[in-house]
Amino acid sequence: MIVGLSLVVIGIAVVTTIWGLVSMAVGKPPGNLQFYWSFLTELAVIVQSVVAFITMARGHWPAETATSIGYLIGLLVLMPAAIWWAVSDRSRYSGLVMTIAGAAIAVMTLRLLDITGALGG
Repeated sequence: MIVGLSLVVIGIAVVTTIWGLVSMAVGKPPGNLQFYWSFLTELAVIVQSVVAFITMARGHWPAETATSIGYLIGLLVLMPAAIWWAVSDRSRYSGLVMTIAGAAIAVMTLRLLDITGALGG
């Protein structure tokens, strides 16, 4: 895992989380700008996953390979599912779905850093 790229993913996901909380708190469904930010979150996750899979294909396998692959695949699915839910629901609680997806992406990326040993632990 590239630490800098992972920290960017975590930062973008944290903004997604906060934005979802704010939209839910004010009682409005996510707007177009929030969806664009969610697409940016997914793009960052895609880049991170592609880099991680290329790194593994080159022979740099993490200690917990199956867990890492599961996290990488799970990360790819989270935000599209949240976006789909938020678009189809369009209530104030769709912001909560975006919050949960953003928080999960941040935590799962941090866990990936831990699993791959990128954090030095």
